[in-house]
Amino acid sequence: MTEPDYIAELEQIRSAYVCSLPRQRLHVISQRLDNPAHGPNLLVTYVSAVEALARSLAMHFKRPSKAQLKQLYGKYRDREAKSLVIEYLASQGHDSPSDFFGADTWRKFGYAVSYRNMLVHECTYLGQDKYPHLRQACQEVLQKLSGLAGLSVEA
Repeated sequence: MTEPDYIAELEQIRSAYVCSLPRQRLHVISQRLDNPAHGPNLLVTYVSAVEALARSLAMHFKRPSKAQLKQLYGKYRDREAKSLVIEYLASQGHDSPSDFFGADTWRKFGYAVSYRNMLVHECTYLGQDKYPHLRQACQEVLQKLSGLAGLSVEA
């Protein structure tokens, strides 16, 4: 089985939703709201989980005080998940996320971030074949990142 073309599908879905009528959009939105444990909602949560942990690890790396953390948060709040992960890995002596997580996992995590952004902004779905691979990449990144920090995760 060949790997899906993540980039092409992302562009295709976004293009379709740009042209969809409001009634069509509301229908899909309603489906998403009625199925909180379905693929797109889980993928959003998995990517957000990695982003949140990476943000916390990057902010806490130099052991700042609570006052310093509050000041730092503005710098970190809007950062993209991959850049937060990369910053924390570098602080731990790992210059290559592809080497640390594995090239395939890091690449798929990048796609997961892109899909998460589209899923959040367009409130849509992906082909069902995408979720398992993208969620798995997020799980692997979360587990290895938490392991590097000396934390355990039940994902």
